[in-house]
Amino acid sequence: MDTTVTALNDVDYTLDIRVPQAELEPRVTAALKKQRGSMNLKGFRPGKVPLSYVKKMVGPQVAVQIAEEVIGEAFREAVSDRDEYKVIGQPRLAALEFNPDSADDLHAVVHFGVAPEFELAEMEGVPVTKFVRTFTEADVEEELDARRARAATLEPAADGATVGETDVAVIDIQPVNDEGEPTGPKQRGAQIVMADPGLRDELREALLGKAVGDAFRLDLPHQHGDDEGHDHDDHVDRYTVEVTAINHRVLPEMDAAFVKAQTGGRHESLDELRGQIRKELERSWERRAQQALEGKMVEQFVEAHDFAVPQTLVEATLDGMVEELRERQGGELPAGFDAAAYRESRREQAERQVRWLLVKQKLIEAEEIEVTEADFDAEFETMTSEDVTADMIRAYFLQQPQLLEQMGDTLLNRRVFEALGKRFTVVEKSREDLERERSS
Repeated sequence: MDTTVTALNDVDYTLDIRVPQAELEPRVTAALKKQRGSMNLKGFRPGKVPLSYVKKMVGPQVAVQIAEEVIGEAFREAVSDRDEYKVIGQPRLAALEFNPDSADDLHAVVHFGVAPEFELAEMEGVPVTKFVRTFTEADVEEELDARRARAATLEPAADGATVGETDVAVIDIQPVNDEGEPTGPKQRGAQIVMADPGLRDELREALLGKAVGDAFRLDLPHQHGDDEGHDHDDHVDRYTVEVTAINHRVLPEMDAAFVKAQTGGRHESLDELRGQIRKELERSWERRAQQALEGKMVEQFVEAHDFAVPQTLVEATLDGMVEELRERQGGELPAGFDAAAYRESRREQAERQVRWLLVKQKLIEAEEIEVTEADFDAEFETMTSEDVTADMIRAYFLQQPQLLEQMGDTLLNRRVFEALGKRFTVVEKSREDLERERSS
């Protein structure tokens, strides 16, 4: 067996492996004999099937198995067992030439990466902005009105009623050409919420004042999607619309029953509900602001480190992206999917992800960050309620190893961002601060 390690750069290497057929043949034969010992073929005594039959039936699979074993052994001897290579990630088989029925040698090329050497960047004094917000009474009332609107019920309008600004119109709508001939299937029973701020103005204006049974033609200026060209000859989408029903939205009274429904029975007064809404708005804003802050810190921290990224890790990340796309598509990639083009379009993103993982691991080691049992216990305490104790929650998670691992990752990331935040200068800014900066 001959092996040659070649450095492509500081972090990427290739291992070239050549194994003479004469070294492989005895191993393949021994593996075939072992297979024969467990085979039971009609007409032959157990374990006495001719080796030629065994080779014909399972020879290719056995040969591939032996080739994989030999490549693994070569990698361990030439790379893994040597202190000079700090291998990171899984090696990738880049090429394999092997025909067990010929006298040619086995030839394989394996790519592998090593951990890059770098120092953590000093970010002291580097500003990163966290947006803060104070919620006013008007904000609370707006959210209260929105919750009331979401809790509204629908009642059929009286005979002769027309569509109003707060109603829900039920329509049948069908695309047509300029002559009014159908060009697509009719959609029946589409519910149009007139108060929806995202509703096209043209449709809203056309529906206002219409009664059940009214039909009309609707021409909508075509709106181009991001992935759509702009070379249409016809820039108008045409439809026929018929109003089939009108429902009035009935808002609930803001009484004790409404408050109980909104608070899970914890409160009865509107002031208590308003207090809860304010806390929920503040928590939601803090969560989103913290996520945005963390994203900015990661971006700046990664950009501050310039080192080569092992391509084996990048390729593994791209593998994950393709697999994620496959899962989103129901297990099958779209017909005609260009995997090579997709991978190339995502390569820069994959390299950033790998760079962050390497920098993050370096930070964990430098700060000696770890998640302790006390951290888990504290997290369990935050999940307790009147009916559920910390011990019950702990027992549940111990029975769900995957969930426990996810919690551990969450706690570790929390520690990482705490450490990262100490390296930056976090500057809090409000909407008013930004407006003053823009106007100055």
